[in-house]
Amino acid sequence: MKKYSYNIKQFSFQELLRSAFDIYHLDRINESREIFKREEDQSTRYHKLFYELARTSKFNSMYEIFIEHIIKPIYNEQIVYQAIPTFRIAYLNNIAVGEFHKDKWYRNDKWAAFVKEDNFYLPFTDAFDTNTIWAETKEDKGDFQPLNCKYGEIIQWNGSNLTHGNKINETGKARISIDFRVIKYSNYKPSEHGSINMKTPFAIGGYYKTI
Repeated sequence: MKKYSYNIKQFSFQELLRSAFDIYHLDRINESREIFKREEDQSTRYHKLFYELARTSKFNSMYEIFIEHIIKPIYNEQIVYQAIPTFRIAYLNNIAVGEFHKDKWYRNDKWAAFVKEDNFYLPFTDAFDTNTIWAETKEDKGDFQPLNCKYGEIIQWNGSNLTHGNKINETGKARISIDFRVIKYSNYKPSEHGSINMKTPFAIGGYYKTI
């Protein structure tokens, strides 16, 4: 796991979400729901608002510039990245993701081993304790630790091989974040699988873009 910082004045994601959601204190966002199952954790009205925002507004432009200027230099070569990031909310007394899992469970093990996909975790509110992601430090070790991350920071980690998920958020603060996947272009090859909810092909021009 590696942590990086960025300029929140240059990349003012929080301001865009405040405007889109009409909520100033994003860590107070809430929606009364039963504990989410995997099939339901992308189903709230704020998820719908975000995905509309991500495709049709300044957010997409800011995200692409962020990828180009903050993420691509980490690799020092052409990269393949998730075109529309995945949006998460850890509501109070709920979870952001409906199950503990490894990303490769939804792919092909040989594909996952070849492409060596990285995950990036970008919170728009401070992420800590039970409102953040919990992940193993090594595959199958089972020593789950919180990925604590402040607004203005981003974490690079291995969601493909490390089991991860969420605990019930008992912090009194909601967490809003995105996560996205990145592959070195030299390691890229399309997968025969598609995304869980939309069945978007895991290929450039579908789930991925390149820069």
